[in-house]
Amino acid sequence: MPSLDQAVVLIREYGYLILFLLTVVEGPIATVLGAFLAAQSYFNIFIVYVVVVTGDLVGDILYYAAGRFGRTHLLERFSGLTGLTPDRLTWLERWFESHGAKAILVAKYTQTGFIALPGAGAARMPIPSFLFFNLVGTIPKAFILCAVGFLFGAAYHQIDSWIDRISLLLALAACLFGAWAIVRSRRKTAER
Repeated sequence: MPSLDQAVVLIREYGYLILFLLTVVEGPIATVLGAFLAAQSYFNIFIVYVVVVTGDLVGDILYYAAGRFGRTHLLERFSGLTGLTPDRLTWLERWFESHGAKAILVAKYTQTGFIALPGAGAARMPIPSFLFFNLVGTIPKAFILCAVGFLFGAAYHQIDSWIDRISLLLALAACLFGAWAIVRSRRKTAER
């Protein structure tokens, strides 16, 4: 098991790559974690933001590609399971022509991208439109998640600072109580 110093070295050397890969797989959690580490001074928050936006988009493109390039194979193999018949696929294509932008934006904020993004690919939503609306949804979402992670990190320092202050006050109170107890004990001894 690596020591804490070795873990810090690994984070500093490969942290952004690890963050990127985690964001491709699970964007929101990785974003908050990356921003938290930025608040701890392991990462640069601006680089974290660029990495998580890029990773989130790459993950979404993979979902889109699965729908676009797997549609025929999936339709043939799993039409009974999914209910996606050729007629429904035609309806899906027309629906995405009219409502694709809304579907992508809603999916970004409701964590339903695993359904909508392959659906956009299967419906053959034009790639430039898909990328544009995906980016429009990703930029503010990543910003909000970075802010949450960073503020939580900042709160950690604030909490740590308060713990230090409280510990100092308790230590001071213990010293004062000890001094008072010694003085009181000496007075009682002197009175005897």
